[in-house]
Amino acid sequence: MKNLTGVLVFSAALLLAPGCSRKTGEAPGPTDASSAPSEPAQTGASKGELNAEADSGAKGTARAAQESCVDAWLQKNGLDAYGNPEGSMYTGGTPLFDERTGESTDRLEFIFKNKPEVRQACAGDASAD
Repeated sequence: MKNLTGVLVFSAALLLAPGCSRKTGEAPGPTDASSAPSEPAQTGASKGELNAEADSGAKGTARAAQESCVDAWLQKNGLDAYGNPEGSMYTGGTPLFDERTGESTDRLEFIFKNKPEVRQACAGDASAD
């Protein structure tokens, strides 16, 4: 009888183990400005390419400032990172990923669509795309 119990426990463990490593299809979280390249590559880049990379760095800084303003506004108003009441739960872990279509939405676009007052409050930090 002990062997039968041990076999059943072992079998159950084997059946459940593969289910734990399954991907959920959750969209990646918001990107932070620290992941953007801070310095342009120096090898083989033309002067125009270097200027374009410098401009993208400036946009990344403006984006970071706008995200900081939005996050502060959301926290001040008791809302979560997506502009919904604190403690909201989302299918797939985020409202930014539509599981039916497989499309992801930018976090700031999502917030501005649902809370236009945030765009007005943070308009001075960066231009809205």
